[in-house]
Amino acid sequence: MRLYLRILGYLRPHAGLFAVTVLAMTVYAALDAFSFTLLIPFLDVLFSGAGPSTTGGFIAGGSAMGRLLGWAVGDLMQAGSEMAALRRVILVIFAVFLVKNLALYVQNYTTSMTEGRVTRDIRDEIYGHLLRLGFPFFQHTRTGQITTRVTSDVDQLRALVVNALSKVLSNLLQTLFLLVALLMISWKLTLVAALALPPMLGLWSRFRKRLRKGVLTVLDAVGEVSSHLQETVAGIRVVKASGAEQWEHERFKTLTRRHYKALVRNDRWRMFFGPATEMITATAVLALLWYGSYLVLAEGSLEPELFLAALLLAGKLMGPVKWLGNFPAAVQPGLAAAGRAFELLDAPVEIVDRPGARRIHEFKDAVRFESVGFQYTPGDPVLRDIELEIQRGEVVALVGPSGAGKSTLADLLPRFRDPTAGRITIDGVDLRDLRLQDLRSVLGIVTQETILFHDTVRANIAYGADGVPQELVEAAARAANAHQFITALPQGYDTVLGEKGTRLSGGQRQRVAIARALLRNPPILILDEATSALDTESERLVQQAIEELMRNRTVLVIAHRLSTVRRADQIVVLDAGRVVERGTHGELLGLGGKYHRLHQIQFAEPDHSEIA
Repeated sequence: MRLYLRILGYLRPHAGLFAVTVLAMTVYAALDAFSFTLLIPFLDVLFSGAGPSTTGGFIAGGSAMGRLLGWAVGDLMQAGSEMAALRRVILVIFAVFLVKNLALYVQNYTTSMTEGRVTRDIRDEIYGHLLRLGFPFFQHTRTGQITTRVTSDVDQLRALVVNALSKVLSNLLQTLFLLVALLMISWKLTLVAALALPPMLGLWSRFRKRLRKGVLTVLDAVGEVSSHLQETVAGIRVVKASGAEQWEHERFKTLTRRHYKALVRNDRWRMFFGPATEMITATAVLALLWYGSYLVLAEGSLEPELFLAALLLAGKLMGPVKWLGNFPAAVQPGLAAAGRAFELLDAPVEIVDRPGARRIHEFKDAVRFESVGFQYTPGDPVLRDIELEIQRGEVVALVGPSGAGKSTLADLLPRFRDPTAGRITIDGVDLRDLRLQDLRSVLGIVTQETILFHDTVRANIAYGADGVPQELVEAAARAANAHQFITALPQGYDTVLGEKGTRLSGGQRQRVAIARALLRNPPILILDEATSALDTESERLVQQAIEELMRNRTVLVIAHRLSTVRRADQIVVLDAGRVVERGTHGELLGLGGKYHRLHQIQFAEPDHSEIA
């Protein structure tokens, strides 16, 4: 019930449109039931003739149905020939069907608009929430599962909006009006027709939880298939280089078999509803036939034309009743998908602005790490008591063995994570007291793993900004040594680079990323050294671009090769999450400590450099 209410909450902004849908549903349901009762005066004229003597028991008798039909068509039947009366009744039936189907069109069209808007709103909200989630969420959640929930699960939720709201309401209204029409003809036949309802509700309550569990299993299996496919495509170079095509194929077949078994197991119960509801409604119709015949032939309390109309109404009633009986099976995929989609929406955002967070537009003094500690899991610290000051305009390099905590320390500055101990300040203000968007606006980050998007070169350089003049984009590209190769591309700056920039070499991708950072012109730069995997010429061009990028900025460099940090104002050596040494290149070599040993490994012992 809470899930239904949550989905209904998304209808609130579109209440006016949904009200039109409900009005159209009501008109359609009322006229749908009324159109069948018009067969009563038609049959009466056909078998009894027209004129003042025409009663057939249903108008002159004073029953509720007689009064209704008398108001609707009584005058049309009391004058003229039989054919004229029949013609007038047929024209009324035509008008009713015309208005009824116009209402049905409005109902279907406004329903489609409403469900489309609700789906759009939910998908937009989930995507916006995903962008606010921190790195821990993405490290623990597979990309394929996220993609499946935002796309196919939300599409399933779209079906839920139709089934659980629009169609349920429509079928309930039809059932209500048809029962009222039946009741106006004969309360006894109405009770017989209503015999189908309790078994339907019994099926609903018995299998609802089982179906929900089965659908969740199916959706999880779909997410695993999607994740595996995405990982394989992304890593196809490794797959082929390892000769692992058959091995990956077998793994994929295992996942598809798991999905197949879950699907068949769930359908075993879901498909039971159709035949079961068919038998229940068929039994009710047969009971109606037997008892109605008794009322007409044996008891004589029911006119034949009324019985025929009641049969038609009852047959029409079985449609919405069967749909309502099959409701649990139809709605469970949408419910399960909605639950999975809302799981993403309910994932907590770890990094948020504090109330009253301050704005920052420039960097004036220094960045300070004050007794900073961090741990991913309690009791297993990655950083311990880090004390570090980076003055404005300084270049500070972080060096140390793999796993020393260099990248983790750098991630704390843009608040990808918050320290679990101590604090980090910019110009004396705790980062957590600054607006997150403002903080990141004064930071630029160039990583070793270059991220480019499936868009034009221009859009990648001007990423995150609208309306950037072409001359500024080109100026940034020239400073990054990228303008020459960009202009040589088929469409120049309008060339689409492909997913992850696959149309470019590694060095070219790095220079586009550097041009992006140059265009943003941040006062503080975090640089994850990005030249170790490049050839000599590409490395030279990228290094020139990096030097241009570092000019007149405060830079925190994560250094993997010591040859690139000799000119740093301060070198900080990390080991096991602690600062063990700090100083200039010459000072640290003179100490003969950890930095000296790292330097010897890389330069004095070339046979071991690759291992290092």
